[in-house]
Amino acid sequence: MKLLLIFISLCVCLSLISCDSCDGENPSVQLVNNGTGKADIQIKTSGGNTVNMNNIEPGTSSDRRTFARGDIEFTISIQGVQDDIVYVLHTDFCNDYTVTINPDNTVTSSGNQRE
Repeated sequence: MKLLLIFISLCVCLSLISCDSCDGENPSVQLVNNGTGKADIQIKTSGGNTVNMNNIEPGTSSDRRTFARGDIEFTISIQGVQDDIVYVLHTDFCNDYTVTINPDNTVTSSGNQRE
């Protein structure tokens, strides 16, 4: 009887641990401009749609937006910088990403999995 109770308790604990609250939700992306100038960003989603986010001032962030999972291409034009920056971010379900324009106008990203 004691062994059966331990086994049932273990099964309940394992089922609780393996439950995720995120179930196939699309990824989200926020853009942070820490660069030297105002940024205009064209976003080509994995589905081929294009979204424009214009006039993101230095020291500010965009609203978080949700996109379909897959490769998202960012074409970033920074005021005072001659060449556009193209940055590709691979996204997956249940993740929140931040794409950052750094003080030297390079672009990096980070992501966190949702609970």
